[in-house]
Amino acid sequence: MKRKNIVSPKALFTTGLPRTFRASNIAHLYEVSQVYPVVLLSEKLDPETEKILHDKALFPKLEKIIPYRQFTGEKTNLFSPLKNYYYYKLAKEIIEKYKPDILIAGDTHLFQLYLSRFAKKIKPILHISIQGGLTGDMRQISLSSYLTNAYLKMPLPLPLGIKFFFTKCKKYLGHFLYFWILPLTVGEAPFRVKASFILRKGDDGMNAADFSIVYSKRYYTSALKNGVPAEKLYILPHPLARKTTREFFGKTFFTSAKPQKIDKKIATLMYSEQEIGFRRKDHSLISKKKMRETRLEIINLIVQILKEWKIFIKPHPETSNIKELKKTLEAISNNATVTKPSEPVDRYIEKSKVIIGVPPASTTLWTASLRCPDKIILSLDLYHELLGDTYKDFNGIEYIDNKEKFINLLKEIRDNRFQKKRYKAKSKLELNEFSNLVGALEYFLRKKNATTW
Repeated sequence: MKRKNIVSPKALFTTGLPRTFRASNIAHLYEVSQVYPVVLLSEKLDPETEKILHDKALFPKLEKIIPYRQFTGEKTNLFSPLKNYYYYKLAKEIIEKYKPDILIAGDTHLFQLYLSRFAKKIKPILHISIQGGLTGDMRQISLSSYLTNAYLKMPLPLPLGIKFFFTKCKKYLGHFLYFWILPLTVGEAPFRVKASFILRKGDDGMNAADFSIVYSKRYYTSALKNGVPAEKLYILPHPLARKTTREFFGKTFFTSAKPQKIDKKIATLMYSEQEIGFRRKDHSLISKKKMRETRLEIINLIVQILKEWKIFIKPHPETSNIKELKKTLEAISNNATVTKPSEPVDRYIEKSKVIIGVPPASTTLWTASLRCPDKIILSLDLYHELLGDTYKDFNGIEYIDNKEKFINLLKEIRDNRFQKKRYKAKSKLELNEFSNLVGALEYFLRKKNATTW
């Protein structure tokens, strides 16, 4: 039996994390809405992004925006039965009402898993996941998470090995409660997932999604190592690396489609929310006190060498004790300003000549390298932290692993002697790479239909 061609398949699109949506996924929505009718499930977004979404000239086939609260809104317990029921009920209502042919969403959280399950009960829907932010080796990310929990959430005077064991037990219990028990409370079968954000195991695209899209060969290799099957995995360059979607950003968030070199003496430091760290060599602890001291040392070096520069310090949105942090850091220099954690970071990327990141690696450095390739982007790993070398050998980003090199480089920037490395643009697509999202969707639909019918 051959399936009738879908004249105009309807897509259901979830925003995911608001900062990731603004930085990349909104451009995917823009592409899809030029061709397919789309229903958007939206987190609470910043006013500027919400205004852009209501521009029919940009999103001609965006039919409906439905609010949902997974990463935003009032904070609730991850294992709350009430929150789970909210996900279950909303997912069921949306699928029954809109009956989408395409679901563009991750597949590692209950809400997206409910959407995929309910949709596939109605018809053979295509579910694809698209890379959000920076990804890496999940084994190292998992180790960092377990160590952090062992130190911060188990303050008892026990040997680290015992703390680590109980932390893993707690994680596995959380995984079981989230993916097995919560679905059972609403009469649904458990989700036998291969990837778990609780266990920090696997990667996006390993559970309910039919296909998974990543942004480059580098991330393709990483996803394979994390366990994503090769037959599911495809490449689509980041929206900032493609002409049409880059032009979209030029009409919306950019001052211009092609950001020009900025001669103003402005630098922005991305300040991580992580309170402790671990040394890469032996996984030994970098205490809260030592962590504060090292970051203060970095900021002091910047303001001392770039004396006439304006220094913005942009805390991660999840940074705590922001008032205390602001008081401490702004006391270093009159030229230092701590921004609001919730403020969109792209505003500072565009106005700055230099963007600096500290471990663990910030997605912002990567998107900044795509958005403003002529700007100076520095990734610091002065104390060789676990996950601190994510940007080693990364095109467009200068990786710095010792203080002397950092000091010399700051002096080069101050004296206008810094020469940024140039990289050749890729001349052709990989065998499993697409040039645009609509082309990828058409290919996936044909492939899915050929195996389903």
